[in-house]
Amino acid sequence: MNDSPLKTNILQLKDGRRLSYAEFGIQNGKPLFHFHGYPGSRFEGELAKSFAVRCDVRFIAIDRPGMGLSDFKPKRMILDWADDVIELADSMKIDRFAVEGISGVDRTQRPVLTRFPIV
Repeated sequence: MNDSPLKTNILQLKDGRRLSYAEFGIQNGKPLFHFHGYPGSRFEGELAKSFAVRCDVRFIAIDRPGMGLSDFKPKRMILDWADDVIELADSMKIDRFAVEGISGVDRTQRPVLTRFPIV
């Protein structure tokens, strides 16, 4: 994973939509989900490659619904994003992770944080 070129991954969600993401850094590093700004996409993860390697982080940059290659979700509620992130984490066998983001992402981080205790 380290400094390899961007590889897009696509998860088929249980509701049939596609969720796209890219990984940077260390495969068995500490998982950190990146929520991009608006507008934005998983490509923002390219900016964190060297940070992720230096800090032993598995940096996972996700395209939000309707952005990049992720499918739009009609009648989407803000808490639906948390379900998408949890489904992605489960598919990757990740049970503990951190989240971060830039720009207007507070509305996407908060729902995820409400589902998990901060440790």
